[in-house]
Amino acid sequence: MISKYTDNYYDHFSKKTSKIPPVFRKEENYMMRFCAPLSHFTFDNNNLTIIYFKDGTGELLWADRRIKVEANKFIVINPSTGWEYVNAKKKYIDVLSMVICDIFKKRFNYFISASQRKLLDDPFQIATDQTYFMEQTFGADYYRSGNLLQVVHSLSNNGDYRFTSAEELCMEMLQTIYQDQHKGYDLASHIEAKKSSTKLETLKRLLVANDYIQDNLMNPISLDDISRVSALSNYHLYNSFKKIYGKTPHQYINRLKMAKAKTYVQESHFSLSEISDIFGYNDPTVFGKVFKKAYGRPPSYYRT
Repeated sequence: MISKYTDNYYDHFSKKTSKIPPVFRKEENYMMRFCAPLSHFTFDNNNLTIIYFKDGTGELLWADRRIKVEANKFIVINPSTGWEYVNAKKKYIDVLSMVICDIFKKRFNYFISASQRKLLDDPFQIATDQTYFMEQTFGADYYRSGNLLQVVHSLSNNGDYRFTSAEELCMEMLQTIYQDQHKGYDLASHIEAKKSSTKLETLKRLLVANDYIQDNLMNPISLDDISRVSALSNYHLYNSFKKIYGKTPHQYINRLKMAKAKTYVQESHFSLSEISDIFGYNDPTVFGKVFKKAYGRPPSYYRT
């Protein structure tokens, strides 16, 4: 935990620190860091919010939704009537939060929707069309936007941060989230369903499945496990997963395992037998065959 943020709320735009959560105007962007035992917080500012939980847990409530948040996860909440954070255990949370004001977002909407000619002819226009982002928690390790939040969080912990522009970081964040989620909407179009809402809901559940796989890659993962966490039947999961990721869940898990195993082979001090064991292959010979099938060469070839 970084001591300068402990029990403090620091706004990186105004460069001000306070002992209580600050109040911001709706016309402002801001980026805040804090490490504090926050038991409850109400946010009634109708702006786009991006929250990265480096450490800690709790629940976010808005409209009729309740979402559990965990360490190293992030969430995007669209402009609405506001939301609440609840932490019943009142434990410390380490959070990086960005709020994008309405006019800033409308300028972004114009940027992504206008032609290059239009951007030159009318550079200061805005677009009122609302860009809707998927509202659910995502593993920060598995998305470009999550990686960027990790970088910004790390950057904010050292003195070099004073040489950066918080506004530019917000611009970069907004663009990266849009790119990640636009890719998701493209993937949703491949799902066999008549209604767009059904396609999107299926995609959301597949993303939950993907995060679960990534988080539990070193443990045995069954189709029943993935089906349960994603709330999709085995058959629905199997077929939809294959449509989106181009592989069955089992094939996808094996591919990820081999990619990670290759890193272990190249960079770790574990023996090949130990690596085989770590990734759930009790027989090193079987591990070697699966590895060679994936990369064309045996694990020993990649030993430095």
